[in-house]
Amino acid sequence: MHQVNVNSLITKLAGDSTQFNTSEYDCYVRDGFGIFIPIFVDKEKQAFRHKHPAYEIVINFDMNADKPRHYWAAITSPNVLHEKNKSMHCYSILIEKEYFETRFQMYELKIPTFKDKQFEFCSDILKALNTFVFEYSKAMMNSDITLDAQTEIITHWMIRSIFGETLDMRAVSSDYSVARAQHYIEQHYMDNITVDKLANLGYMSKTSFNRRFKNEIGITPIEYLIEVRIKMAKLMLKRKDNPMTDIAMRCGFGSSAHFSSCFQKHVGISPSEYRDKYAN
Repeated sequence: MHQVNVNSLITKLAGDSTQFNTSEYDCYVRDGFGIFIPIFVDKEKQAFRHKHPAYEIVINFDMNADKPRHYWAAITSPNVLHEKNKSMHCYSILIEKEYFETRFQMYELKIPTFKDKQFEFCSDILKALNTFVFEYSKAMMNSDITLDAQTEIITHWMIRSIFGETLDMRAVSSDYSVARAQHYIEQHYMDNITVDKLANLGYMSKTSFNRRFKNEIGITPIEYLIEVRIKMAKLMLKRKDNPMTDIAMRCGFGSSAHFSSCFQKHVGISPSEYRDKYAN
């Protein structure tokens, strides 16, 4: 892509050079969408408050994490002053205002003003971002078409994540027996599901199924079931009118104590703390 055109696209998303120094980033930009990855941080300007014409989503990576399956991001609306991100280990995604809002209103008509609002998203969105960067860099045949398609997918996945939908797209396995078990878990997570039951769905032994599932997904079937239950509990916790005991029962935990213990272990905070932090 011609450099003059690239600079013009960057300015439309990030603002002029006083707001955004392109020398500090590797830039992968399309009309209305861009991914910016830091390559240098000007320490004199680390605390610089700035704003952009576009929506900014910043993903900060914990470099000490052991291959996390979920990440946290923060979104800020256009023309809202905020601190410059201080980390070298991050992605900054800028999405043109009209483009983002048109997609957002497919989910909810009222668009809030975001100021560093945090939300959780699954690792597969990161895979999509990396695919975008790879394809952009390689300039493959018909890449304009595929990059536009990836822009659309990434934007929708981000918006769904803001609403609490963090389902891993990896749940769609190419292995029939594993995929069938995962689909069953997604639909019956509130029931008493056993590994024997899931293995029978794939017409195989419990031992073979356990091994195949973990090889495909990276966790055991029971660990996957708990992840799904925690995901559904998070959605219910965001409504203050859902009693804690009801959430525990409806998500298949059996008791409030078991629910609280599992939630604390997987999320790092108690269900009550999560509700206080994220309830609408």
